[in-house]
Amino acid sequence: MLFLDRLHAAYPMLFAAEFKEKVWGGRRLKSWFDNMPPGPTPIGEAWVLSAHPSGPTRVTNGRLAGRTLAELCPEFPLLIKVLSCDADLSVQVHPPDNYPHLHAGESGKSEVWLVLEAAPGASIIHGLAEGVTPDTLKHSLASAIAADVMSCFRRVPVAAGDLIAVPPGTVHALGAGLVVAEVQQSSDTTYRLWDYGRLGIDGRPRELHVEQAMDVASYSRPPAITRPFAFELGANTPQFICGFAGFDVWRSVCSGSWHRIGSPDTFRATLVLSGCGTLQWDDDESPISARPRIALRPGSCVLVPASCPSYTIHCDHGQLGLLEITLA
Repeated sequence: MLFLDRLHAAYPMLFAAEFKEKVWGGRRLKSWFDNMPPGPTPIGEAWVLSAHPSGPTRVTNGRLAGRTLAELCPEFPLLIKVLSCDADLSVQVHPPDNYPHLHAGESGKSEVWLVLEAAPGASIIHGLAEGVTPDTLKHSLASAIAADVMSCFRRVPVAAGDLIAVPPGTVHALGAGLVVAEVQQSSDTTYRLWDYGRLGIDGRPRELHVEQAMDVASYSRPPAITRPFAFELGANTPQFICGFAGFDVWRSVCSGSWHRIGSPDTFRATLVLSGCGTLQWDDDESPISARPRIALRPGSCVLVPASCPSYTIHCDHGQLGLLEITLA
């Protein structure tokens, strides 16, 4: 299926982030987004590309400015976030697409994390510890003894540049001191196993979903963590780094000017990870001397629809680091 190819005004669209207050969040994303809400509000997530009802993002440029992605393409299958963790997230798990108790219209959730920043000693929970069984996990959770519960989980140190696959059923949690780009199916279904007895923003205990989480949890070892950014990459050449849930994820660096050609078969979602520059494209309604352009900076997310005109990415100086997602 070609998403967004039906739009008569298909062009590269920049989206404004939707910010989410989280008890584990902070103010660290201010260095990524200059439009973050003011004040001490703990912001944990910036949804930079979303058609999900929980946080649809709005176009900021061109003829469709002000429209949400949900208005343009409610079935858009991808959701991209940037997360900042001042404290550990709850230990949680996501269901697969075929889980029979999903809410109407909601898919399962497979996701991939790219660690952008990591404090010394930062870690994640990624799967269950060796030898943990459903009975072990159930009894530990019932005891509510923190040490017993935490011993059931596999804690792994991580560093900037790590790429972490989180398939449905993987018990997981981001740890304090991390900033992460998350690429996922367009779903907001999360089942919390454990939350350290923490109170939410409203001062009440946060809801747990132990029965559903136990129902979908996997006891297999999760996929290995990879470090695709540890290898040098030639400028203006995409590198495939992983595939999941019908998506392909690519990394690339732009140096100077990079002419790109839109695909007739898939959209291309581009998240800027580092550097500054612009994106320009051909537009039949604009003279060559006034080609429309988008300013790019870390956190910018641009959606290039299928069958979009060709476009050019310009790097102001040094290199632009990009994460790109297409349909597989």
